[in-house]
Amino acid sequence: MTVLARTVHHFHGTPVWGSAGDVHRIAVSGAGAFVSYARPDQIDASIQFASLVAIDNGAFSAWKRGLVIDWSKFYQWLLAFYHHPKVSFYVIPDVVEGGEKDNDALIRQVPAMLRDKAVPVWHLHESIHRLVELCREWPRVCFGSSGEYATIRTERWHRRMQDAFETIYCKFDFQTQVHGLRMLDGRVLGNYPLATADSTNLACNVPKFNTKYPELTRAIREAEYSRGLSEKELTATILKNRCAILKGAIEAVQPQSITEWVAKGLQPFQLELGIA
Repeated sequence: MTVLARTVHHFHGTPVWGSAGDVHRIAVSGAGAFVSYARPDQIDASIQFASLVAIDNGAFSAWKRGLVIDWSKFYQWLLAFYHHPKVSFYVIPDVVEGGEKDNDALIRQVPAMLRDKAVPVWHLHESIHRLVELCREWPRVCFGSSGEYATIRTERWHRRMQDAFETIYCKFDFQTQVHGLRMLDGRVLGNYPLATADSTNLACNVPKFNTKYPELTRAIREAEYSRGLSEKELTATILKNRCAILKGAIEAVQPQSITEWVAKGLQPFQLELGIA
């Protein structure tokens, strides 16, 4: 696999629409692209422009929409991209609100030829014992918020994350890399030893000109470089600049290393909730 000069921690969920593909290019250039099987629209462009690409199995989207995925078709589709050097890993099919046996069965169904880049999901409502067993076998594990821990950044969620990391990095001294599903929020990424994380922050918020960060849109409209533009040109300029600015803010936050987190010994939920 190609060795990159820049470590990629941030994977931006696709598709990211706007300005005939320019907004997507800005979003993923120099960063990671997180492409879902449920929305693979921009996988070719992601492989072209991103530093790395990770592929999600689409289980979360399917669960939200009440759909059932034929996993044999997922693996057939995946095979076309699997061997590309920019494809870093993919998320093994999982059942978001399923039992541990259900998810272990799906792991056993991973084709041998697609195992090297496969990453299992530990759902936060599952047992810590299952997390330990996954870390014994796999060099990378995804953390997925689910069950009573479905809402990120609640006190309950923080305590569960703390317990999980303390178990694998303090009690067992694993070096397993953890990918945080939907955890690119700086208040998460900056407080935990996540190797990588993803979110659809850019895809969701860049197009919301007037409802999300309207002051940002106003500043771009009033900028010197926006004067004299047609409405179409101004729209494209707003989209591209909003994407660049929000991307910069997201990527300014870097995760702690395992060593830094263990040495710090502070509970992030206490710091955030002001109960330290």
